[in-house]
Amino acid sequence: MKTILITGAANGIGKATSILFAQKGWHVVATMRNEKQLSTFSEYQNITTYLLDVKDNESVKTSIKTIIQDATKIDVIVNNAGIYDTNPLEATPEQTIHNIIETNIKGVLWTTQAILEHFRANKAGVIINISSLAGRVTLPFQSVYHTSKWAVEGLSESLYYELKPLNIKVKVIEPGVIKSNLYHSVSDFNFEDYPIEYQTDFKKWHSYVMQNVENGYSPELEAKTIFKAANSKSWKLRYTTDFMTKTLFALRAIFPLSVFQKIVKMVSL
Repeated sequence: MKTILITGAANGIGKATSILFAQKGWHVVATMRNEKQLSTFSEYQNITTYLLDVKDNESVKTSIKTIIQDATKIDVIVNNAGIYDTNPLEATPEQTIHNIIETNIKGVLWTTQAILEHFRANKAGVIINISSLAGRVTLPFQSVYHTSKWAVEGLSESLYYELKPLNIKVKVIEPGVIKSNLYHSVSDFNFEDYPIEYQTDFKKWHSYVMQNVENGYSPELEAKTIFKAANSKSWKLRYTTDFMTKTLFALRAIFPLSVFQKIVKMVSL
């Protein structure tokens, strides 16, 4: 039985992926930072839960060391833990910037670094990093979030070259807009609290985001893409699930930046 370690497994993509892999006969190590969520998968005999806070490198190192001791071998790690924010940069609280950088960038670095010795000793392993549509296409009022996801893309590309000689595969999953609690923290704003110069455009953008979330696809669909990536014998780097994301990537590749920028402004502001 193969073993997969998934961070941020209590909700959304992480939860759906944990359940799918368990149903497919894998041993799933589902990690989360909230002790109250440890019972999330109590009905699944082949899902084991652990506390792991990706923002705390000591927590990461200690938890992964314990997980390896308990499971003996980890075959795949999914760096899924992440948070979202949308705001004008000028109005983004310092703590929000800190949390996104610590979770979405440092968290991926810490967990990957902690598992590499194990993968190197096994002469095999798969690292799956959950990026985003926002990792390759930029949209307004997401500057900090884009910073974090573009970092994940760059990290993954570099590691692809670095780890291929060690037979360690690197995969990047690029979700579009999924119906999940990822967006709950930005579902309601008092736009009058923002500088007047931002209010009109930010309100239009927020409405656009919430509409897309309402029409988003299920995390179960993304879990299938992750399962495909984890089991693939190829060295393919990037995996995209939904039509909208594929379309935006195609438009960005085809059109000059100036034209693409006009398209973004037309549809989102």
